[in-house]
Amino acid sequence: MSNEATTYNYKVVRQFAIMTVVWGIVGMTVGVLIAAQMAWPALNFDIPWLTFGRLRPLHTNAVVFAFGGSALFATSYYVVQRTCHVRLISDKLAAFTFWGWTLVILLAAVSLPLGITSSKEYAELEWPIDLLITVVWVTYAIVFFGTIFKRRVKHIYVANWFFGSMILTIAMLHLVNSAAVPVGLFKSYSAYSGVQDAMIQWWYGHNAVG
Repeated sequence: MSNEATTYNYKVVRQFAIMTVVWGIVGMTVGVLIAAQMAWPALNFDIPWLTFGRLRPLHTNAVVFAFGGSALFATSYYVVQRTCHVRLISDKLAAFTFWGWTLVILLAAVSLPLGITSSKEYAELEWPIDLLITVVWVTYAIVFFGTIFKRRVKHIYVANWFFGSMILTIAMLHLVNSAAVPVGLFKSYSAYSGVQDAMIQWWYGHNAVG
């Protein structure tokens, strides 16, 4: 066991796994609250940041990206190490993806209830947070594909093909749909308009959730 512990980076896997549970509980709790508000609207207590319109984006982002995203980080980091028979290419970069992703989630948890939003469903986060997401995701790609590159086995397991395609697909979806023109520190407008904006938004939305 000691040799295995020094061979693989289980710390970042454990961190993401724990946060998967934490964000799952948080996201689903918010979901229960907003579901209850549909029956009892007074549960918002006339507080702006507790209204359905503010909390619903928090719920969806928490479940899709905080809960689901953390689960994907944890499983991909575990699988790529075990199937490639090597440690992650960089412990520091792997740690950055964890803390960077956690920061993204915390910024979302603050900004969305305050009404700071781009108004694009499943892509509500404003441009400074979008930039942070891009940096974290590029780092994630470097760690994942770099680990595959230095693998000790010739074969690339099919799970890694799926994880790799997920990383590339999400990157493409995020970069295209989140293209925006900043007009302030907390405000931007989509680079697209009208029908084109709607088509790109739901090309992103359905693929991101899927």
